[in-house]
Amino acid sequence: MKYIVTQYDKDLLLQNCTKYHYKLFVIDKDEHIVEELSVLSAFGTYNIDTESDIRRTTSFTMYLDDTYRNESVEKKLYDWIGYDFQLKIGIYSIRDDDYTWYDCGHYLITDGSTSYNAVENSITAQLSDLYAKINGTRNGQIGGAPTILVPNEDEDGNIITIKQATEVLLKTETDIKKYIIDDIGQFYGMPQNNPDYVQYRKDNPKWNQLPYELEYEAGCTVGDIFSEIEELYPNCQMYFDIYANFCFDLIPSCEYEPVVFDNEFMQSILISDNSESVTYNIQDIKNVTEVFGAIYDVDRFADKCTSSSNVYTITLKDYEKYFSGDIIAFTPDSKNVSNMKIKINELDALPLYHEYTETYIEPDLLESGKTYVFQVKKVKGVYMAYYLGKYQPHTLCVLTDNDSDPVFTKSYFSKKYNCDERNIVLRVENGSPFTVQKLGEILDVKTGDEFENIISDSVALENAIYFNRKSSSVNDIVTISTKLIPFLDVNIKIEYKKQQVDKSNFYIIQSVSNDLESLTSSITMYRFYPLYYL
Repeated sequence: MKYIVTQYDKDLLLQNCTKYHYKLFVIDKDEHIVEELSVLSAFGTYNIDTESDIRRTTSFTMYLDDTYRNESVEKKLYDWIGYDFQLKIGIYSIRDDDYTWYDCGHYLITDGSTSYNAVENSITAQLSDLYAKINGTRNGQIGGAPTILVPNEDEDGNIITIKQATEVLLKTETDIKKYIIDDIGQFYGMPQNNPDYVQYRKDNPKWNQLPYELEYEAGCTVGDIFSEIEELYPNCQMYFDIYANFCFDLIPSCEYEPVVFDNEFMQSILISDNSESVTYNIQDIKNVTEVFGAIYDVDRFADKCTSSSNVYTITLKDYEKYFSGDIIAFTPDSKNVSNMKIKINELDALPLYHEYTETYIEPDLLESGKTYVFQVKKVKGVYMAYYLGKYQPHTLCVLTDNDSDPVFTKSYFSKKYNCDERNIVLRVENGSPFTVQKLGEILDVKTGDEFENIISDSVALENAIYFNRKSSSVNDIVTISTKLIPFLDVNIKIEYKKQQVDKSNFYIIQSVSNDLESLTSSITMYRFYPLYYL
């Protein structure tokens, strides 16, 4: 949950003289204030970074004055380890003759040191946000059994959603009480990606199911499990917000979100004697993204497959009944028709649905002579067949500036990369300097590691789109220095005109480093391009 910036907040930064003050509170597990550290003499930086699971970090040095004359610095540090910290930064309002205070996160001590001599009695502490409780930095390991299982169905065959699985882990394995978890699932089931998402969810009732059972060994951390859940679908994020809420949601595209700061405001708070820095990560720029998912661990290969009407009949030796979970490869003798079903030997014909749905595969999806894979599943006591794709999920996303280019067509890429045209997306960004027309084809192949968890073409295509955008659009990076902005956060849209260009553009804040001594913010942001998939 983000703080909503108001005009009053911006006006505070436009005062001729901007005065700041800091408060650091020691708080207990119920968020009651135990102590206010009013004798702080030095702060380091307050950093926010979208690329890290621990999104917020800060540090401070405290000199113990006469108030703490009878306390040792070591004892004070030990006492604090059991508590959390809350940082607030205030801006003085000349009009109101008072400070306006802004929440800047909740923290744990993750590193500390003390200094004691004839003239000095001080504590220095490094603070990390509450993700340190679950990723092993301060806590988070799971024990109690040699194998940790996270199921995707309950005992009655009802689906367990990604949201439900995440909530259960938070409740059973952590002391985190505050959380905001979105209903995460397939790309077109998310309102950010599809204006008709409600209908999509009706047509695809398993759109948000945990795709498969997760299995870990004792000693893993909650953060390990959350990392895999977060990577099930691209463009997801887990983090703690400034109010100590654990959040799980999509990284916002900001396509339909308002501009928080316009160019006029940004220019007015720039530090004039600091030039901007523009970076193009040339070696990271890729405009063709190819994704290979898992090679299916096939249980059986069909000896024969024949079709009659809307039923494929495949022959398997010694297969007398269906087993839920079986993955079977077959090679059809003809294209499929509408409402296609599949049967093994003389068993009942099963509907051939798209994965996690009750929607039949579309006509002509399967071709004669090519090998495809389906999985038998028992859902609420009924067997059905889920189409998974070819022997290995394979998709392609291409950054182009012209959807009718006579050369760079889906057919061209299909032949060159041996990829089904249905699994190719041409991603249009008018004006991008990184398209295939301007740079030629620069390939980025994604395979192995986390991509081994991809077991369907649809999820592979979502990953291709996400990583294509990340390796092209997110490489026009600008860093600027401004007055300290305590209410600034990441993943927000602003307007800014580079010093040597004629017009402004929109940018997304990627990271912020606030120097609490020099009272400046170093802002790193990347060029915003609207999402547009063909």
